[in-house]
Amino acid sequence: MNYNQINTDVAAIRRAYGQFLEKGVVPEGVVPDFIKRSWQRSMDFGVPYDRIREVGRLDESDLRVAVSQYGSLINLAAPVMENLHHQLTGSGSVVLLCSGDGLILHSMGDPDFIPKAQHVALKPGVSWAEEQKGTNAIGTAIVEREPVVIYAGHHFIRQNHFLACSATPVLDPGGNVAGVLDITCDHRCYQRHTIALVQMAVRVIERQMFQHRFCRDVVFNVHPERNYLGSPFDVQVAFSPQGVYLAATPATCGQLDLKPGVSRGLFDELFDASFGQVLRKLGSVSPPVIQVRRRSNGMPVYLQLAQPTVVAKSGHDAPAASPAQKRQVAFDDQRALHELTLDALGASDPVTLFNIDKARRTLGHDIPILIEGETGAGKEWLARAIHNSGPRAGGQFVALNCAAISEGPLEADLFGYEEGGDGGRHKAAISKIQQADGGTLFLDEIGDMPLNLQARLLRVLQERAITPLDGKPVNINLAIVCATHHKLHDLVRAGGFREDLYYRLNGLTLFLPPLRERRDLLELAMAMAAREGVVPRGVEISAEVMGIFAHHPWPGNLRQMHSVIRTALAMMDAGEKLERRHLPEDFLEELTPVPAASTAREPVAAQAIMSSMYADSLQQIELQAIQETIRHCNGNISAAARRLNVSRTTLYRKLKQSSFAAPGPDRSSADLRG
Repeated sequence: MNYNQINTDVAAIRRAYGQFLEKGVVPEGVVPDFIKRSWQRSMDFGVPYDRIREVGRLDESDLRVAVSQYGSLINLAAPVMENLHHQLTGSGSVVLLCSGDGLILHSMGDPDFIPKAQHVALKPGVSWAEEQKGTNAIGTAIVEREPVVIYAGHHFIRQNHFLACSATPVLDPGGNVAGVLDITCDHRCYQRHTIALVQMAVRVIERQMFQHRFCRDVVFNVHPERNYLGSPFDVQVAFSPQGVYLAATPATCGQLDLKPGVSRGLFDELFDASFGQVLRKLGSVSPPVIQVRRRSNGMPVYLQLAQPTVVAKSGHDAPAASPAQKRQVAFDDQRALHELTLDALGASDPVTLFNIDKARRTLGHDIPILIEGETGAGKEWLARAIHNSGPRAGGQFVALNCAAISEGPLEADLFGYEEGGDGGRHKAAISKIQQADGGTLFLDEIGDMPLNLQARLLRVLQERAITPLDGKPVNINLAIVCATHHKLHDLVRAGGFREDLYYRLNGLTLFLPPLRERRDLLELAMAMAAREGVVPRGVEISAEVMGIFAHHPWPGNLRQMHSVIRTALAMMDAGEKLERRHLPEDFLEELTPVPAASTAREPVAAQAIMSSMYADSLQQIELQAIQETIRHCNGNISAAARRLNVSRTTLYRKLKQSSFAAPGPDRSSADLRG
C-alpha cells in the first residue's frame, strides 16, 4: 500500500477504534484493511485493550540463549541499525531488531525517547507478538508478512496510542520470517518516509543473509538495468557450483518470476546461456557484467557475480587449497602474535571493524566467544588479540586444534592423562584446561570435537572445575574462545554438535569475512609487504599485481596472502617493484584470466564490487530509493517528489549529492529542468 496515504487524523482513528470495541465494526476509509484484520485477531486472542497484559521480560540467562540463537542475524543487522540510528539522531526514535516470533533482540534509541520506550517495554527480552501486545508494528508485520505502519490509535492497547511504529519483516533465503526491523517514535514525530528507510535497510540485511548462506556457491546480481546491479533493487540468485538453482532473494525474486524456497532446476533452464560459458565470459570481460535473456519470456537481463571469486574453475568448485597452502602459516613470528591486540589488528574493513568493536565490549565480562569463518581467515589472530587486550593478558593463551589430532590424544591434551602401552590411562598429565587457568583457552575447529568429549567439556564449563586421575577436583578460572569453519548452528540441527554446549560456548558470535570479501584487501596486501620488506618505507606493488590480488579467489585467505607476499619478496632484488614475475606459479594458476589493459583499474573495480555487498550508509540507500522512484515515474521529477512526499527542491538537492543522473526516457524534459 501507499504509506503516504495513511490517515494520520488521530481523532478519526480514535473514533474508528471506539466503534470497533463497542460494535465490532469499523467505518470505511479510516484505517487500512490490515489494521481491521489485526484488531479482530487481537480481540480473538483476548488481549486487554485497556491495560498491558502482564508479560514478563526474559531473565538475563534466557535472553542470552535467545540472542545466541539469532547471533548471525544480529551481527548482520547491527551495522545497518547503527546507520539507521545515525540517520534518525534527534528524531526521538528507537530502532529495534526482533526475532521471527516478535521477541526484541537488540535496540538502539534516542536518549530523549528511551524513558518512554522502557515504559512500554520496548527493550530486549520482551515479546511484541500480536497475541501478547495486540496490534503493533512488530507482531502485525510478522502475521501479514508485509511492511506495516501502526500509527497512534491503530495500536490495540490504549497505552500504546502515543506511538508510531514502522516495521518490515526480514525474510531468510527460503522466504521465511527470520526477524523484524522496526523504528518506533512518538506519533507526533512520525515521518512518512520512515517506512521506506526501514524497507531499504531490511533489503541490505536480507542481501547479506543471502550471501552469508550461499558463501560457498555462485551468486549472481541480476537486473534488467545495468546501473542497478549491486543495489538493494536487484535480484540475487544462488546456484551450486554445478549450476543447480538454489534460491533467490525473496523481496525481489518476483522480477524474474521466481518464488522463494521453490526449486526451479538448472541455470541453463532459466537463462538462454550455458552456466559454464557465462562463468568463463565473466572471467574474461571487464567490467565483469554480461547480458542474457530469460527463457520464460525473452526479457534481457544483466548478470554480475556478487561473489566474483567463484569463477576460478567454470562450472566447478572454487579450487581447494593445496597441501602446500595448508602448511602456510600466517604471521608465524611468535613475538608479533603475543603482542597482537585488538587495536593493533589494523583493519579498515567495516565488517571486521564491527567484530573488533563487539569483541572489545566483552572484555572483562566473562562472555564466551565463538568465531566463525573460513580456514585462514584470521580466527586465531582475533582470539589472541582478544586475550592480549583483556584483563587475562597476564595469563597463558592456550590453543588446541580439535581437528588436528585424533580423539584419544585430543582427550589427553584437553583433560590431562597419558595412555599406557595397553591403551589404559596410566600417567596423569597437566591438561590444556589447567594450563589455561587464569588465561584463555582457545579451541580451534570446535565443530570437529567428538560428541563424547563435548559432554565432558560441558561438565567442566558448568562446574568450573576439572577432575584429574587422582580424583581431586581442581577449580579453574579461564576465558573460552572457540573457532570453527562450520556453521555451528547447522551442526546442532544436524545432531553433530550438542545444543547445550553450543549455548554455553556461544555468548557472542563473530563472523570473519573471507579475504575475497574484505574491503581492505589491497590495504592488507600493502601492509604485509611493508611489514616483510627490508626497506623502511615498505615495498612498492605494481598496478598489475594489485589487479591480480583484487581478482584472486584467495582460497587460503590471509595465510595464503602472507605466504605469497613473503615468497615474492624473496624473489625480488633490492630496489625492485613487486611485479607479476615475482609471484609463485601455483598462485597464478588459480587466477581467472584478466585482460592486461584493465589491470591498472582493477583495484578500484574490485573495491566497487565489494562495496556493493555492504551498504556504507543509509544516505546511499536513500539515493538509490530516489533513483528507483524516478525510474518508475519515467523521469518525471514532480511525480517522484509527490510519491516520496518531499518537495521538488528537496529532491533536486538530494540528487545533486549523488553521482548518478536522474534515469528515465525524458531526462531532458521541462519537468527535469524544474
